[in-house]
Amino acid sequence: MKKIVPDPPHVFELPPGKSLSRAISDGIVPIEFVMMNVTHYLMFAYSDSRRALERIEDEETRQQLEHGLRAMQITWGQADALALAVERQR
Repeated sequence: MKKIVPDPPHVFELPPGKSLSRAISDGIVPIEFVMMNVTHYLMFAYSDSRRALERIEDEETRQQLEHGLRAMQITWGQADALALAVERQR
């Protein structure tokens, strides 16, 4: 089975003194690229946290991390849906 690998994150060269938020508003940085980065880094965070969970022996700590991972899954799914919707609108 072929492993699905997402595109690498985009790196933005922001003009001096301009925030990412302002650069998105001004059209310098496409919002769909930012959304793709959000989902990309959520994937890394989830994957790394899932591997860490397997090594935790303390049950209370495991449960806390499991709750955090569940929240991350929900956020990841919503961010991915938002990224696709924004991409379709453009």
